[in-house]
Amino acid sequence: MGEDRVRLWLRSYDARATRHAHAGFHQVVLPVAGALRMEIGRSADAPCAGTVREGTGVLVPCGEPHRFSADGANRFVVMDLPDTALHPAGFPHDAVRRAVAAPFFAVGTGLRHLIHYLASETKDGPVDPGTAHHASGLLLDALSRSLTRPAAMPEPVARALDLLHRHYAEPIAVADLARAAGLSVSRFHEVFRDATGRSPAAALAEIRLDRAVELLRGTDLPIAEVALAAGYSDQTALTRALRRRRGVTPAGLRRSGRS
Repeated sequence: MGEDRVRLWLRSYDARATRHAHAGFHQVVLPVAGALRMEIGRSADAPCAGTVREGTGVLVPCGEPHRFSADGANRFVVMDLPDTALHPAGFPHDAVRRAVAAPFFAVGTGLRHLIHYLASETKDGPVDPGTAHHASGLLLDALSRSLTRPAAMPEPVARALDLLHRHYAEPIAVADLARAAGLSVSRFHEVFRDATGRSPAAALAEIRLDRAVELLRGTDLPIAEVALAAGYSDQTALTRALRRRRGVTPAGLRRSGRS
C-alpha cells in the first residue's frame, strides 16, 4: 500500500472465526448487507464486542487485534486507511484514539447512500484505483461526520434488522418485526424510524434490492429466478423496483457488471 492512498474493497466474510491485526493501516468496515460480528482489543478476557450491520460501522485501529465472523449472505465496503490519508478529508485526528475504546459508530444517512451506491456499481474485490480515488474523499468526509454520532443501533432495532436480513425473501409483517424487537407495533415504528431514518418497509426494500443486485452481478441465474430469490413476486416487480430506486434494469445491471 502507498503511504497516503486509501484502498477500497467490496468483501464478504464466512462463518470461520478469524483473528489478526493490521500492520501499517487502520481499517473501516461499513455495512452493505448482512452482519459481521467483531471482538476488538488486546485483552482476551474483555474485548470490545459488537456487530457491523445496517446502521453500524466499525473503525479498527492499526495494530489492534480483532476477531470476526459472519453467517449467511453478507457484503461490506472495507476501507484501508494509512494514517496520512486521514488528514486531507478533515477526518478527525482523535477518531483513531477514541476507536480503541469505542470502535463501533452509527452510520449516517449520507454515508449509507454512498456505501450502497458504491456497492451497486462495483464487483466484489478491490475497487479499481480510478473509482477508489473519486469515492474515497466523499466516503472519508461522510465518515468524519458519522464518527461524531452516538454508537451503534438500539438492540430492539438490531434484532428486527437481523430478522429482515435472514428472511427477506419471505413475507414479513410489521407485527413480526415488532415481536422480534419486543415492542408494540406503534412503538416499533417510531423507534425503527428514529434509529434508521426510514420505515421498516423501506429497509426491507433496500435489503431485497441489494440481494437482487448481488445475484445479478455474481450468478447466471435467470432474472425471473433472481426476482423470486430476492423476495419479489415476479420479474416485473424486480424490474420496477430497480428502475425506480437505482435507475437501472436487471438486464442493464447484468450487462454493466460483465463489461
